[in-house]
Order: sequence, then structure tokens, then C-alpha cells
Amino acid sequence: MDQKLSVQSLFDELSATYDSTGIDFFGQIAQTLIGHARLRQGSAVLDIGCGAGAALIAASEAVGAQGSVVGIDLAAGMVERARRVAKQLGLENVRVEVGDAEQPPTEPGSVDVIVASLVLFFLPNIDLALDAYGQALVPGGTLAFSTFADDDDWTPLDRLLEHFMPESPRVQGEAWFESSTGISSMLRSHSFDEISIEEVMHEVDFPTIEDFHEWSWSTGWRATWSAIPAERRAAARAAADDYLKSLQQRRGCLRFATAVRYTRAETT
Repeated sequence: MDQKLSVQSLFDELSATYDSTGIDFFGQIAQTLIGHARLRQGSAVLDIGCGAGAALIAASEAVGAQGSVVGIDLAAGMVERARRVAKQLGLENVRVEVGDAEQPPTEPGSVDVIVASLVLFFLPNIDLALDAYGQALVPGGTLAFSTFADDDDWTPLDRLLEHFMPESPRVQGEAWFESSTGISSMLRSHSFDEISIEEVMHEVDFPTIEDFHEWSWSTGWRATWSAIPAERRAAARAAADDYLKSLQQRRGCLRFATAVRYTRAETT
């Protein structure tokens, strides 16, 4: 299965229970992203990879009744989930549809702002996507997106679980989203400028270690757990629990820190 179909399948599988355990993780990141995007009343916004709708809700409030927000996601299950959320909240300025993040269904120059919350690193062809975003945006339009950074509580856990993963070929070089320099270089090569990048550390409290695991299985982290061979999963879980217990002991609670980069850029 290629990368795009794999991501689509994962999030279709997750759509019924995605981020529904009561832990405010994606909501606070989406809110921060919408703040960085500097949305104005009446703006037309495109939310790339809208998922269950965290950024849709925040964007809808920011642009007001005169504005509009279109959310797209490749996973039909997520689209249905976001549609239900928008309907329940009475967000009349929101529309959600199935769409490819690399080739969004928009007319040239029809969008004021494009936002993407923790999405762009999934795309196999970021060059195609950025060219499409530049075409969809009005002159001087804004692209705002979030990506994970390093040196937070996920880094040791990632390295720990690598020992339980099957051997895979080493990828040479650094991915574009793994540093502020890489992000800026990629954007400039696609005619974006006025680039600003800020790193924010978000903290989330999990009541128990079991709550952490329940939440992680309801998110894209399910792919990590599923990639561990079944016969090694119990050992991996035990190693993860030891790490989580050490955080809990040091902090007096299971407070988990996540580093996120927020990037804002404009079309030339």
C-alpha cells in the first residue's frame, strides 16, 4: 500500500473514535494555529486535512458569519465526523468534503488563508501540494501550518519503541519539516515569503498511564503500535509504561510535553 492510501486507511479506521477520550491535545494545537494564521472577519479559509474538525471550529469562529471555511480530508470517515460536528455546533459557514491535500478542489485565487494542523508531513509530494496552495491563494494570501518539533517527551518514547520495530532501510538526509531551516527553504522554493516560525511547547495531563494508551490508540499513534510485531507488543508496552512512570514520578503527575512548530507564510 502506498503512503497516501496507507494514511487514508488509517484515518478511516480511526474516524469513529478519533481523539474522543476527553484529552485536549489536538484542540489546543488547532486553536494556537488559528491564532498564528491571523484570520480576519469575512475571510475564505481552506482547512487541509481537517480530520474531526478541531481547526474548522476555531476558524469558523474567527472569520464570522460573513466568512467561509471549507475543510477537506482524504478519509471519508473523517469527513462524515467533521460534518456531524459542524452540524451539531450550528456552524453555517462551514463545508466539509472529501479532497486530496496535494490537489485541493479549489478555484485559482479563491482562498484567503490555507491552514493545515499536523498534516503536511504526511504528504508524499509536498512540492505538488505547495504549488497547488500558491495557485489557490489570493495574491498575498496566507499559508499557516503546524508540524511537530523535537526535544520533547515524545522523543525518548519514539527512540525506545524503535527497538521493537522491524528493521527498515535507513532514509538518508533530513525531511523538510524536521527543522525551521528546512521549512523556510521549502517554502521559499515555492514562492512563499514573509515566513515566520515559532515553536511552542504544549503540555497535556493524562489522569493515568492507561488513559495515555487509550488516547494514543485513538490517534495516528495507532500506526506506531500496530507496526510493532504482535509478539513484541507486550514488551514494548511494558517499556513505554516504565518511561511514563518515570515522567509521572518526576512531575507528580503524568504531564506530557509536545513541541510544535507553527509556520506562517504569504504568497508573493
